[in-house]
Amino acid sequence: MQSAMDDLLMSVPAEIPAAAMPYSSFRLAKEMINLGKIADDKQVNSETVNAHLESLLRQRIKNNDDQAAFLLGQIHFEKEHYHDAWKYFSIAWDVYKDQRAKYQLAVMLYDNLVSPDVLASHPSPQEEACRMFEEILKLDIGSKAPDGQRDLVYCAAYNLGRACYQGYGFYPSPDKALEYFEFAAHDGDPKASVLAQTALGHIYSGPVFKDLKKAFYWHSEACGNGSVESQAALGIMYLYGIGVKQDWPSALLCLSEASSRGSLYAKASLAYFYYKRKMFTNAAFISSKIAVCDSMNKESKSPEVQKTFTERAKAMACFIYARCLHQGLGIEKDEKLAAEFYSKSIAYDSALASRYQCMVQHGEL
Repeated sequence: MQSAMDDLLMSVPAEIPAAAMPYSSFRLAKEMINLGKIADDKQVNSETVNAHLESLLRQRIKNNDDQAAFLLGQIHFEKEHYHDAWKYFSIAWDVYKDQRAKYQLAVMLYDNLVSPDVLASHPSPQEEACRMFEEILKLDIGSKAPDGQRDLVYCAAYNLGRACYQGYGFYPSPDKALEYFEFAAHDGDPKASVLAQTALGHIYSGPVFKDLKKAFYWHSEACGNGSVESQAALGIMYLYGIGVKQDWPSALLCLSEASSRGSLYAKASLAYFYYKRKMFTNAAFISSKIAVCDSMNKESKSPEVQKTFTERAKAMACFIYARCLHQGLGIEKDEKLAAEFYSKSIAYDSALASRYQCMVQHGEL
């Protein structure tokens, strides 16, 4: 019977938590002793496994282990060693027909994470990736499906929705994108694609399928399932009364939590919130942290964060900070420095800066 340690290896992406590591694993100990990495099984621990995991997996590949190639490919993928990742994912798919490996190969093609020699054999990488995603979409997701296959199908559907929405691999098709996203979102199922749920929130906020009640619903579902981006979006909706009754306490709660979880857009919106509520010391402090530090966008931990939101967040923060400096609100007055940050706000997002300036002229900001 395979040990708990070997079960852990089945999903290892990069690190193995020490607390989850059993004291000893006969299979691992035997393999590491044979490789000359340890002297006896008492030396098996999280550190020795992490140090020699790649060697262990390469040896398992030689022994025709049907999981090892994918696991080794995943380790290289996490390390951004894409040449080696492609090599081992290819082995896992070509030899063992591992659907996880096929999915990762498609991701690498779609996102251009392949070397020039691989690209030479795949002249239309996005189109080929979409075909592979479509094939994965046909896999069984019923109760008898292999573990993890359902997740693959939902992820493939999300990527196809993204492809249709962006026009990669297909002609742009918002209707088809919506269809794929709704399938991947699966009525808000926490085990489905949370990214798709967030995407639906954004799509229903946009001009093509505008339905703010649906946007609020999908962002609520995604937020409940852990999406930082949707939590920030809910904060904005409560803040401005978009698709829902304006609710300052709910806006503060959502924006504060999303900000603490790494959303730069939520942090900038929080500065706006404090400014509007005349809590100028808080507004100046938070906006200055974003406006002064151009590297603040590295603080975000959310994989969903897009460049557009980052630029808009910086524009918002620079303008609020400039207003505080210009009027001496919550900070010492400095009109010269204020002018610099007004200019930065325009450089980051001229449309937003212009809108804020109109609000100033009408006494709204």
